[in-house]
Amino acid sequence: MIPLSWRRAAGLSALVTPVLMWSDFLSMATLRHGYNLLTRPFSDLATRGTPHADIFALGFFFLPGLLTIVLGVGLFVGIRGGRMWRAGSVLVVFTGIFMMAVGAFPQDPHSYIAGILHGTMAQICFGVAALAPLLLLAGSKNHPHISPPRRLWLMAGIGALAIEAFGLFVKPLMHYPDGVFQRPFTLVLTIWFVATGAWLLRGRHLGGLSVPA
Repeated sequence: MIPLSWRRAAGLSALVTPVLMWSDFLSMATLRHGYNLLTRPFSDLATRGTPHADIFALGFFFLPGLLTIVLGVGLFVGIRGGRMWRAGSVLVVFTGIFMMAVGAFPQDPHSYIAGILHGTMAQICFGVAALAPLLLLAGSKNHPHISPPRRLWLMAGIGALAIEAFGLFVKPLMHYPDGVFQRPFTLVLTIWFVATGAWLLRGRHLGGLSVPA
């Protein structure tokens, strides 16, 4: 019963997380005069001194981070798996932790150190989030009743990793706006969250879901 409950909680968390993030972002971004929805970083809406910064941080970093932790724990506890599966689940948990850390260390126009801390937390979060789908994919096997959405996991993992690599190695040369990197990265992970949530909620009806590595 406990694994079944964790799968349900994890599935719901996976579906709610992107809805919460995108709705919070779109509502706050449209209210802020002069904010470019495509090129400006998400974090600009949480910068100290920005109107409603705390509300944005709550809905975009803290609550989604907490839900992502629930998703990772649910993948770890609710589904039997080997080392690769457990490692991927742990990375999902760390993704949630660093999401919350990004919100806890916002940018401050009057502090250079705050900017460094914020950027470091964000970069770690991006890197961990890019690796998690690939580790879960590597740790999964065909289930006799219902298998994970491996093609979507593969596409999301490769896409996130490619975008992350592009951001690390190409951005310093091209100096493009951060939003140009963040929007496709978040969209790719949105696909992963939705596919994973749908799979978990389907699988909760099948006791003993197992994904050995």
